[in-house]
Amino acid sequence: MTEVIFDSSFLMAVVERPTTWHEDLVEVIGNFQPVLLECVGAELLKLASGRGNRSRKARVVLDMTSNFKRLACGSARVDDEIVSAASSGKHLIATTDRELLKSARAAHVRVITLRMGRVALG
Repeated sequence: MTEVIFDSSFLMAVVERPTTWHEDLVEVIGNFQPVLLECVGAELLKLASGRGNRSRKARVVLDMTSNFKRLACGSARVDDEIVSAASSGKHLIATTDRELLKSARAAHVRVITLRMGRVALG
C-alpha cells in the first residue's frame, strides 16, 4: 500500500476549502496509508494553540489526522524532513507549498497537490 506523507499546507487547504480529497486520492493512487511526520504535527500544534480562525482550522486538522501513521523527524527543516522521509521509501508527498513541491520534484519524489480544489498527481 502506498504511503502518503502530508504537509500542513495540504491539510490546512482541505479544511479551509472542503474537497473530496480522500476520495480523489483513492481514485488516483488506490488505497493509501496517510502519514504525518512528528515535526509537521508540532507545526500544527503550535498553530492550534493560538486564537482565531487559522488556529481553529489547525485544531480540526489535528483531529482529522489522529489516525494517521506517525513517523519521527530528525533536526532538519520540516520541508527537508518531509523530502528525506519520502526519498527513503516508496512515499508520495501531499503539499500545496511551492518550495516543497520544487524540492520534492528535484529529489524525484512524486507529489500530490490541489488544482482548482481537486487532487492532482505531479
